[in-house]
Amino acid sequence: MAAAASTRITAGAWRGRQVDTPTGLATRPTTSLVRQALFNILGDVDGAAVVDLFAGAGTVGFEALSRGAARVTFVERDRPTLRLVAQTAERLGCAQRCRLVAADALDWVRRRPAEVSGADLVYLDAPYRDRGAIAVLDALGAQSPPLVVCEHHRAAMLPDAVGGLERVREATYGTTRLTFFRRVGAADAADDALDQRERG
Repeated sequence: MAAAASTRITAGAWRGRQVDTPTGLATRPTTSLVRQALFNILGDVDGAAVVDLFAGAGTVGFEALSRGAARVTFVERDRPTLRLVAQTAERLGCAQRCRLVAADALDWVRRRPAEVSGADLVYLDAPYRDRGAIAVLDALGAQSPPLVVCEHHRAAMLPDAVGGLERVREATYGTTRLTFFRRVGAADAADDALDQRERG
């Protein structure tokens, strides 16, 4: 396995703590700027169940745990990278709050509908050149998670609606765009709060 580089958690109980990331260009960890922006938009994630698809080194999932999420399922098909996630979880003392799954994201979503629908937030960060993100979104919509956030290149435009999801917000940071989808008909207080942040 290649030597690990690192990035750091931006806020919460483990602010400043290290997350191991693979060296090279195969894995692109979500930057600290994008993570800060994401959780500023999401607000309180205390007690949330999160699914981190295409998890890579797990930077978003560990950020969520640091900010109070109850548990995170990390889905990553590259086993050496998933071992880095396990190392970080052990070092932070949160292994019992983590589930590590070595699987293709689309296959896992299709096989585990109950786990998807039982999550509060699904984060999707496919490789920027991977054209399978829409297929994953379509499968996620069929399982009806309340909120899905997709990180992608700003040049890639995602549909207004896909599967059972509807787009409610976009935010761009450099070459990265975050697109927020909610389950159709799930206009609850959390969605209202997200809309208010968009207007602000």
